[in-house]
Amino acid sequence: MRDNITLLAGVEAPESTPWQSFDSRALNFLSDLSAEVLGAPDTRRLEAAAAFGFWCRRPRLEALARRHASPLPRLGRGLIFHLAPSNVPAMFAYTMALGLLAGNANIVRLSSRRAEEEAPLVAAIGRVLDRPEHAGVKARTALVSYERDDTITAEFCARCDGRVVWGGDATVAALRAMPMPPHAVELCFPDRWSLALFSQRYFSALDDEARRTLAHRFYNDTYQMDQNACSSPQLVLWLADGGDPDCRRQWWETVAAEAEERYPFGPFQAARKLERLCTAAMTMEAPAAAGVERYGGNLLYVVNLAGLTAPLPELKGGFGLFFQGELSSLEELPPLTAPKVQTLVCAGVEPREVAALLAEHGARGVDRVVAPGQALELDTIWDGKDVIAALSRMIGGEV
Repeated sequence: MRDNITLLAGVEAPESTPWQSFDSRALNFLSDLSAEVLGAPDTRRLEAAAAFGFWCRRPRLEALARRHASPLPRLGRGLIFHLAPSNVPAMFAYTMALGLLAGNANIVRLSSRRAEEEAPLVAAIGRVLDRPEHAGVKARTALVSYERDDTITAEFCARCDGRVVWGGDATVAALRAMPMPPHAVELCFPDRWSLALFSQRYFSALDDEARRTLAHRFYNDTYQMDQNACSSPQLVLWLADGGDPDCRRQWWETVAAEAEERYPFGPFQAARKLERLCTAAMTMEAPAAAGVERYGGNLLYVVNLAGLTAPLPELKGGFGLFFQGELSSLEELPPLTAPKVQTLVCAGVEPREVAALLAEHGARGVDRVVAPGQALELDTIWDGKDVIAALSRMIGGEV
């Protein structure tokens, strides 16, 4: 491998023979990796790594296999190049797992900026790959790191059978300019943002313990990744369906208390949050920022919006900065959603009912509707795309 490319785990030149989707060798490897990650102290203590270990437990993998079962043979595409995001912990491991489950060999590029933070999880993957029983998976896996270099990336793209790009709109545009073989496929996950919908009547009826449980789950959806994940809510819409409006204050106080216990809040987080708050106050016009509420000192800022405009502009919080607005009815929701809106976290409103409403009204945005605590749970269907189907092919014939 070239001097300016670091091989972190796996082999330098992965073999690219396709496997069938959900091949037992891939399932066995990921199941063993789950046990390793959840059992090793250095990965178990890291929330993002532990969440990945929990995600690839055997029962979940088998449930995914049943979801994607097909009467026709399904094979991977071959060799997939993955560009993992630099701002979402452990995302490189998830995209590698998705590539494996689809039946592919994988080259995954990790940002050098995350090298130290990701080192324990990379080491765990390396240890499991080195086991003799997983030699087949190791021979088709390469985790690499290099400084941003379009020449290197273009070389990987030129010889792959597909690529998966996680990143901002500019990153997606840059990768799309790099040629791939004519048969190769592309799966891109560009900039998105997410929001939450809370029933005021439901929150008014919560006792302290139930509110704390919900705040714990909401923390996992947001603070755990500094709201940098595309699926982390930035905006909370309150459905004014009765109850006491003071439940909103009680809610944010409980979230701030959860953050005080768990969030590693330092000068960097404080400065970035204040910067984003000031930018929002100076630049937002429709909707405008009507005021700011603070909870737990600097731990949590809530920007109240002066009305809502359709469609909503992209709202960017982070590090405990949230926006807040109000709906008088559910029917007001579909026109607000724009194509960049990805996940809707619902509490007190049934997610399936909200999904049906959005579909009925032809909403332009929202690809996922989930309960609190599920926003960051990566699925094989993401951004409205079936990742397994996109990274594999079916061998058809006469019925």
